[in-house]
Amino acid sequence: RFFMILWTIRHTKPHNPQNVCYGRLDFDVSPSFQDEFPPVLEALKQQKAKPELFYTSPLLRCKRLAEKVSEVVGFSPTECANIAEVHFGDWENQLLTEIDRSQMNAWKNDLRGYRFPNGESFYDVDKRVSEHLEYCLEQNKECLWVTHAGVIASVLHTYAGVPDEDFVEGKFAYATMTRFDFQKKNGMWQASFKHVYEGIPMPPLEM
Repeated sequence: RFFMILWTIRHTKPHNPQNVCYGRLDFDVSPSFQDEFPPVLEALKQQKAKPELFYTSPLLRCKRLAEKVSEVVGFSPTECANIAEVHFGDWENQLLTEIDRSQMNAWKNDLRGYRFPNGESFYDVDKRVSEHLEYCLEQNKECLWVTHAGVIASVLHTYAGVPDEDFVEGKFAYATMTRFDFQKKNGMWQASFKHVYEGIPMPPLEM
């Protein structure tokens, strides 16, 4: 068959009391985690998700949720570095309001193409996410990822036709669950998608 389902779940709220920039910064989950994960499990059950492949980002905020998800799907996830969040480089652990204005303006002028100093760009994320996704597509099995906004957005931009100008990276609610349906058309994988659990709204970024 030339068809595959990918479920993606963004992590729940991280414990980030200082509200700093975080990508690879390995925050644990928020104290409200106990209230945040049950609706995700309920959505998985309601959607009758039956993944045969299950991956998590190696970062703690994803692994905590993946542990809970494993109770529903019946097996443990495999950690995959390719679906970790973008590396913000020198911006990690900084307040966005305190980032050098020239750097901030350079990013605002090229949200997906700008490479964070000593870090990645979102195009770099696209490369590693696509590498793992192409592997999953070759396996031809229903798949589930517990991951990050930047990774889910990468799938939307690369495979689902969301233009780069629509910076969905900054719009995802915590714990959002998305179903992607992949089909091969003219030798290329394309996806339609639906957010099946809208998650927990995120406060707007202060920049």
